[in-house]
Amino acid sequence: MRVRRGGGVIGPLAWTAATARVLAWDRSAGNRDRLCKVQLDALKQNCRAAGATEFGKAHRLSEVSSHAGFRERVPLGTYADFEPSLERMRKGARDVLWPGFIQYFGQSSGSSQTAAQHKFLPISSEQIRWQQKAGFDVVARYATQVGHARFLGGYTLGLFPPSTLKPDGEALGTSNPGLMQRFVPWPAREGVLPTPDLRDIPDYDEKLDRMAAAYLDHDVRAVSGTTCWFSVFFDKLLAAARAQGREVRTVSELWPNLSVLFGGGINAEPYRAVIEARVGRPVVLMDNYNATEGGIFAVTDRIGEPGLLMVPDRGVFFEFVPAAEQGRPDARRLPLWEVEPGEDYSIAVTTSSGLFAYLIGDLVRFSNVFPHRMEFVGRTSGVLSLTQELTSFVEIERAVEAAVRAASCSVVEFSAGAEVGVGGTAKGRYQIFVEFLQAPADPRRFAQAFDESLCAQNRVYREHRAADVAILPPALFSLAPGGARRFMDELGRRSPQQKFPRVVENSKRDILVKYATLIEMPWERA
Repeated sequence: MRVRRGGGVIGPLAWTAATARVLAWDRSAGNRDRLCKVQLDALKQNCRAAGATEFGKAHRLSEVSSHAGFRERVPLGTYADFEPSLERMRKGARDVLWPGFIQYFGQSSGSSQTAAQHKFLPISSEQIRWQQKAGFDVVARYATQVGHARFLGGYTLGLFPPSTLKPDGEALGTSNPGLMQRFVPWPAREGVLPTPDLRDIPDYDEKLDRMAAAYLDHDVRAVSGTTCWFSVFFDKLLAAARAQGREVRTVSELWPNLSVLFGGGINAEPYRAVIEARVGRPVVLMDNYNATEGGIFAVTDRIGEPGLLMVPDRGVFFEFVPAAEQGRPDARRLPLWEVEPGEDYSIAVTTSSGLFAYLIGDLVRFSNVFPHRMEFVGRTSGVLSLTQELTSFVEIERAVEAAVRAASCSVVEFSAGAEVGVGGTAKGRYQIFVEFLQAPADPRRFAQAFDESLCAQNRVYREHRAADVAILPPALFSLAPGGARRFMDELGRRSPQQKFPRVVENSKRDILVKYATLIEMPWERA
């Protein structure tokens, strides 16, 4: 077997650049005055750049010199507020939200903020340059944490959508991660896979199959993509090796130098056991919080610990609206340097692509400030609520993690829904849908631990669960092997940007039930 090794510019130059970047980043993140300066610089730069546009003139952006002045001139906006301008821009209109003509629009899933099935968000040349730098931030943070950059000596394999550009009016439509594959900086290009012929295969399942067969003998040292797709691809890689007559059990036998997975888009911890079982040993998971609206917002800074470090100086100005105040005309809009730990915020961004005070529909929470370490709490629309308990998908994830520990099992995917009118009563209960890698010996313990965790996290859930006053014990459904992926296929969600939902609404829950079996397990919580 001849192992093919990657190229690219590596060694002392890359190490020096990574170290310098992390030091500068930490100086900005750890000091209030520096943080305030870099964030205000981003705000003023974006406002000055758009000052002569239609939006800029209407809101006097060229006069903005402070956050207070920006708040006075620019209201918070959702996709529905920006959509008419974005539609004109896609048809060729210039100088609307951003100077000149924006050629690229990234397609992103819609939310409850808009009736649109998809959002088409502008990606300017300025934003592309900022994203290139933020992409290096992820690599720099990993290299400095582990104390070396040896993984750069091999290949980095990307599990991303195709980078095909589709004519969309006068513009070109794509996905943000697909587009960024076209703009890999030149020092790294020789070490990046897949090659264009595989990169742009439109059918994602076929693409993964062909990549697995093509790169068995490459020295892959890093894999990047949406976290939930790692184990899917590793299964295909092992299947491709066995089809060639190789007796392999783990990915490490094929790629012994694989050291890091650069993930994102979803909490990595629920997938860790499955991923490490496929790899055959522990592997570093580097997470990031990434959005089409502006690129990478936060990155893992402490390997093995929850939370992500905000990136304050990559072209995006952040504002945070307390979740309890969202929708109120007098809702506070806090800059990054004024947020408090432990409170849930709806995040708004001002970007170098013409989005100003744009609510992206995400909820975040800070575990620490100066430096600001955050976690993604969920979508403003993605909650379960039987009796106004408003359970977020992060609470669902934590409850499943607790259940996995308590019941000594492992999961491939999971989701939760809610049903009312159980047993002819007015009461409701949560439904847990789990595809198990290793099923629990005692399913009742799994459901009980899930319930106990939600009670510990969510006061309203706890009060309404007490003595089954309004919420009954949760029901556990076991998904058939491959059921989660078949469910996504039925919904037409085969892109790697589409994640298995942590909270499933009623209409989709009715589809998911087709792939599940209810585990009967009456129990009472002490």
